[in-house]
Amino acid sequence: MKTANGIPLLGYGTYPLTGAECRDGVAMALDLGLHHIDTAQLYDNERDVGQAIARSGIKRDEIFLVTKVGRDNLSRRYFIHSVQDSLEKLGVEHVDLLLIHWPPVEEDFDLKRATQPMINNQVEFHALLDQSRVRAEAEKLGIVLSAYSPLGRGAVLKDPAVIEIAKRLGRPPSEIALRWIVQQGVVALPMTTKKANARSNMRIFDFELSQADMAKLTATSKQNRRLISPTGWAPKWD
Repeated sequence: MKTANGIPLLGYGTYPLTGAECRDGVAMALDLGLHHIDTAQLYDNERDVGQAIARSGIKRDEIFLVTKVGRDNLSRRYFIHSVQDSLEKLGVEHVDLLLIHWPPVEEDFDLKRATQPMINNQVEFHALLDQSRVRAEAEKLGIVLSAYSPLGRGAVLKDPAVIEIAKRLGRPPSEIALRWIVQQGVVALPMTTKKANARSNMRIFDFELSQADMAKLTATSKQNRRLISPTGWAPKWD
């Protein structure tokens, strides 16, 4: 399943994988049919991702590939060169989505020179963090959100509301947490190196959560447990 602007609703996150672990993880995802792969310059694994894609034998146009330009490469001097370097490492002529990674919050930073509209923004998004205001604003602007750390680094799987729904529906807590995300039209980018978990993640399109269960998890998100806020990079959250 895809968003209105063509982004697959489920992707394979590659952070913090590097080396053989990254190559094996991407190969596993592609082999299972999960062809949305997310990487970044800052992950230091673009070459590993590219090697896994090349070895897969899957046609390039069957893969949705995302990378991100690091904040140190945003100037006119470095931007194009850094993108070309990413393409070389990935072994491709283009990526399907190019994002800015943790953009600076300085007042003089803007995207007025962009020739195409912004279509996607990656944010921390899971059932322990209320991002309803961000999602509402993104919808107004026609921007699709992607959820990094969609399981809250495992914390979501221990939440009583998630566990209760999972037991009642006979599904793993991870499927409940991910389904809550994609059912809102938000792209989920979980990372796993285990084939059983990857297969489970792909089963989130086999069912829907009731309105009551969606509301229950939305209420759970009011805990506002933000887990990722790197000092010096993160803005002042509201």
